[in-house]
Amino acid sequence: MKYYFYSPFFLFLALVCQVHPGYGGTKTKATVSNAVKEACQNAIIKTVPELPHRVGDSIPFKIQIQFRNYPFQKNTQLVISPEVHYNKKIVALQTMRFLAVPNETQINPTEYEEGTALLTRRGNYAFEHEVSLPYDEGIESATLEGRVTIIEGSVSEEIPLIRISDHGFSSYSRMLEPTLELMDLDYEKEKLCVKEIYTILYPAGQFELNDAVNKAAVNGLLQSLRGSKEILEIQILGSASPEGESSNNENLAFKRMESLNKLIVRELLTRSLNPLTSTEVFSDSFITARWNEQPWDSLLNLISPKSGKAYQKLNSILNSDEDASSQKAKLEKLMNEFPSITETYFPKLRSCTVEILTTPSDQSVMSDLTAFNKGTLAKNISSTRLIQMALAAESQDQTESIYKKVINTYPEDYRAHFKIGIIQYQEGMHLDAERSFQQAVVLNPKSAESFNNLGAAQARLNKFSSSLKNFEQAEILNRPSSSNKGYASAQKGDFEGALRQYNDDAYPINRAICFLGLNRPLEAVQLLSNIENRSPQADYLLAIAAARINDIALVCDQLKSAIQKDVQLRAFAKKEAEFNPYRINPKFRESIKLPADYLRSNP
Repeated sequence: MKYYFYSPFFLFLALVCQVHPGYGGTKTKATVSNAVKEACQNAIIKTVPELPHRVGDSIPFKIQIQFRNYPFQKNTQLVISPEVHYNKKIVALQTMRFLAVPNETQINPTEYEEGTALLTRRGNYAFEHEVSLPYDEGIESATLEGRVTIIEGSVSEEIPLIRISDHGFSSYSRMLEPTLELMDLDYEKEKLCVKEIYTILYPAGQFELNDAVNKAAVNGLLQSLRGSKEILEIQILGSASPEGESSNNENLAFKRMESLNKLIVRELLTRSLNPLTSTEVFSDSFITARWNEQPWDSLLNLISPKSGKAYQKLNSILNSDEDASSQKAKLEKLMNEFPSITETYFPKLRSCTVEILTTPSDQSVMSDLTAFNKGTLAKNISSTRLIQMALAAESQDQTESIYKKVINTYPEDYRAHFKIGIIQYQEGMHLDAERSFQQAVVLNPKSAESFNNLGAAQARLNKFSSSLKNFEQAEILNRPSSSNKGYASAQKGDFEGALRQYNDDAYPINRAICFLGLNRPLEAVQLLSNIENRSPQADYLLAIAAARINDIALVCDQLKSAIQKDVQLRAFAKKEAEFNPYRINPKFRESIKLPADYLRSNP
């Protein structure tokens, strides 16, 4: 056995450590109040809405926190940092800060950080915290956690993560159909084209062109149709005088328009200069016809108030409170009393008006195009002539080259910026289109079409706030577009405003998305169920609406139908937050299986 000898110094050190454990033993770690930790762990924290949904390319929502009987601890601070967890990613959101104070009125605002909420002894508190995060693929299955740090004086402690929500984030608004429409310039107003108007008058009850009262108008129309100018569009407006039944007058007006339409089509298809193909002639909105009912009131625009009793009596009858049948009887009696009205003014109401919008594409423009291609175009040619050449150009490349020449030579002419912006938009170059339309707006702030198209380009770039402002400016300038405003409003999350823009018959998918955004799923179900030959997207959206009313049978039926039509929707269904409550349901799992025909073709 061995003996060890220790020096007096080591014996002294051992005694000190026993008396003062801090010098050599384990020091007791300072911690925050257990009561405060329990208050944080028992706080009620939730998201509003319960299932946050995508708006545009972001997900805005609120986090509600409710403390009950918060135990006052002087100088206690809470820092709650929300975090979104998905796909092995963690996205930190804006933090929330709280400070415990004896009395809110006794605290100087400069003593604590701006945006900090105050907690007092034993108070019950409910706080709302607005946050937003960018949309990212896979976020539908995310969870929302809260990282809580408690600070008491110089001591701080982080407690375990608090689960705020495991519902995920819904992205059904991604299915909004882009109902964006571009506007073109008013060519007549811009003097880029000419509107020729021919009004053909008919005797009472007649509709054939051979019966026309003014044959000169028919001959003028024929000469225009046989000319060399390029025709952009033709509008026919038929009318009849107000005597007799309205249905008979409408039928007569349509017969007059039909007779004219046959003449116009025949002439366009047999033109010797700039002939048109049948595809061009019969394309939508190239030749349009509409019936213009001429009410008795229209006589007041023809008869001078100075004409005497006829005008006064007519005005008196039309402005009376009598019903329509009594007014009509009195008007017919008045016509018998003043036959000059029917003889002089009625023939002006028995008419068909043809409006032809043309642009110069005659030999001179073609000659200028040839010179442009050869590089021999006159240097002093006007910007209007150049744009007319661009409209008559035979290729897209030539059109763009001419517009670029206008921009280089006449940079202050907004029309070329506008027109090249349309080309860029149609080619999917939305950032370039935005710049072009912005320049057009700067050069001509009264151009409603430029504001509208700028808004459309910005909507394609997900700049929905700016987009909506420009659509509203176009409306102020008397060129409204309800579909454009509806789309931008819906993408911003203003579903109520979007519904006001979409009428009852148009864009059912977008209307259904608005109903879901307003938490009116039953209306979305009814709307989508009434669509005949539903698209796969409509089936899928109907399944989401059915999930909102907890109709599992309808969810499964519509999901199965959607995936049968478009198997790519299966990938969305597998992660769609709206279907989270049904993940372990056997019927749901069966409904999202791959279709049999897909498995056969993809073994």
